[in-house]
Amino acid sequence: MPARIIVFALLVGLASLQAMSAQPGPHEDADPLSLPTEYLQPITYAVVGQQKSGTSTLWNNIVFHPHIKWVSPSKEIFYFSNDVPSTTLCDADLIGYQRQMAVQRLKNNRTDMHVGDWSTTYFSCVCCPVVLRTMNPSMKIIVVLRDPIQRTLSRFLEQKRNPGFTFHDQVANHTFASFVEEEVGKVEKCVQHAGRVKTRGRDNSPDRPPRGWGAGMDMGDWLEAQCYARSNLLGWSVYDIFLENYMAHFPTKQILVLYTNELATATLATMRKVEKFLGVEPYSYDEEKAVLIFNSRECYHWHCAKSRNEIREARSKERDPMLDATPFGQASARLVKFFRPHMRRLIKWADEGKISPVPQSWKSTYA
Repeated sequence: MPARIIVFALLVGLASLQAMSAQPGPHEDADPLSLPTEYLQPITYAVVGQQKSGTSTLWNNIVFHPHIKWVSPSKEIFYFSNDVPSTTLCDADLIGYQRQMAVQRLKNNRTDMHVGDWSTTYFSCVCCPVVLRTMNPSMKIIVVLRDPIQRTLSRFLEQKRNPGFTFHDQVANHTFASFVEEEVGKVEKCVQHAGRVKTRGRDNSPDRPPRGWGAGMDMGDWLEAQCYARSNLLGWSVYDIFLENYMAHFPTKQILVLYTNELATATLATMRKVEKFLGVEPYSYDEEKAVLIFNSRECYHWHCAKSRNEIREARSKERDPMLDATPFGQASARLVKFFRPHMRRLIKWADEGKISPVPQSWKSTYA
């Protein structure tokens, strides 16, 4: 890694630590729950995911904006959900959560800034949208999405290469092709079972009113959502089910969908979208830092940075037709077929202006 990249990464880490240890306000030693109500305002935004889609790159730039803070000593707090569905805690201690929000305002001695949650496990958490809406119906929701095959492959490689990671044992003895064959079969069987108890049939039309947990989901819808939510590497790439859940609880004007490719190739322009969405003034970011990619392949950490030319994009059959006949190419073709109906819903929502326009490559692959 070039020396200047290492220096940039260190500077980002130092700046974030400085931000977290800002000069305390006059009441920081007081019990936050005894403070005036303005210190206990609910969070105003949430970056809910998706994992392996670029939220670390977004976070490592946005942390420098003086009006944008987060509810955690680090990037993610995982307060209501973690990687494993059994750790979903939608009844978590809200007083403790309020304390976290108050601490951020106390540290900066300000009540006019945005305090948000950056837990990228919330997008696939079936009960999280209703929790967030209950805390603040006016909350702004930010989602970052990546080509579903690329996200699945990235998550697979991350877990396979790191023995201490949550799902390493699940993939340790698999190639990507064998994992896809096994996992797609499991998820499809689960979804087939869910369809048997859907009271409205298997209507996944993009034109139907959005259904969410506690907002129109029947038992079959709930079971289907769980099929994907309980498959972290593969199922979490089925975006329409989870995005629809948020659309059932929040108006589309309160949901900003970003895409990994625009964040990677036009980081500053993407930052301006986020600023406009949150209603804050533009900030002068470090342009050299903005070209770095964080938490990428072989650099798995929120503060680990690489330049774009250091990152090898995962191969795909669209870039190399010779891969079609290989196990990897066949697995990719299987995933295109698996994800296509879900991606078509996203494309339709984008064409109707409900979400941001999807990358053209998505239409070429999945439409």
